[in-house]
Amino acid sequence: MKILSFFAATAAMFLSFQPAFSAETVVNKGVIDKDTAWSGEILIKGDVQIAKNVTLTIMPGTIVRFAKVEPFGPDKLFPEKEKENHFPRAELFIQGKLLAQGSREKKITFTSAEKEPKPGDWGGINFNSSVDNVLEHCVILYADTGVHAHSSKVKVASNEFKHNGTAIGNKNLKDNPIKCEIFVENNLITENGGGVVVGDGMVVSHNEISKNEFFGIYGKNLADGKVQFNNISGNGKGVILYAVKAMLLSDNNITDSKDYNLSMLEGQANDLAFPKNWWGTADESKIREKVLDKIGDSVLGKADLSNFYTAAVAGAGIL
Repeated sequence: MKILSFFAATAAMFLSFQPAFSAETVVNKGVIDKDTAWSGEILIKGDVQIAKNVTLTIMPGTIVRFAKVEPFGPDKLFPEKEKENHFPRAELFIQGKLLAQGSREKKITFTSAEKEPKPGDWGGINFNSSVDNVLEHCVILYADTGVHAHSSKVKVASNEFKHNGTAIGNKNLKDNPIKCEIFVENNLITENGGGVVVGDGMVVSHNEISKNEFFGIYGKNLADGKVQFNNISGNGKGVILYAVKAMLLSDNNITDSKDYNLSMLEGQANDLAFPKNWWGTADESKIREKVLDKIGDSVLGKADLSNFYTAAVAGAGIL
């Protein structure tokens, strides 16, 4: 196992690498300020920040484990007062660029270092004002949020998200000139607390989003998100909506939710139209039984589901 660049430990602002008895490299809290490549087994013991204009490349087959640190404790670079944009536990914070490109045969794994891991053992891969990032053929487990993008551009393709608090989310930061461009495609997103939180600038297509405890898709504070050609099945709720002005939701199979297939939350007052989806039945009255909108609660907007498909969308799901 190798790390191809060496960084001296200087105070709390730079990384120190400590060899373990196995072929594992320990990365303590700090900032990576030069282009670096990771391979083999990596143990992260605190926040690791990738500085602006710096690229972290993670090689195929690498396993990155995160120690469970004290929430906003001494192993965090970011104090609790900045919690709006940071996680309580250790995170990989990207202000430069992350290239994590595994292969079908050699996937990259991000996971907890705990013997009995649980969702939220580590924070997540957190992008901030960062562009040209790629995560492909990765397995992301036991994070608070597997991938979260703040005013960043990220391709998230052909990965597996499992046992996270939430799999994927994004948010545009106020007054930030970089607007989110997040492409979420061909991923397996299953058995998380929540699936994908969709904000402005996110395109979610050809994913398998299933068996997530609370929701498959959460449209939140957005006007231009796109969710197309996904299988969204067996979640607590299929699609939930809050403060959505506009959202393209079409050509999906949205079925078999434990609660509602589509649910407007308090604060979703706008009417929305979502044609051309398969809702698990061709009977409109049965479709409506699995929808919560103005018809069931007068303070909510109305969901227009007319022009629904009468059979499953054949081209939906992972290609």
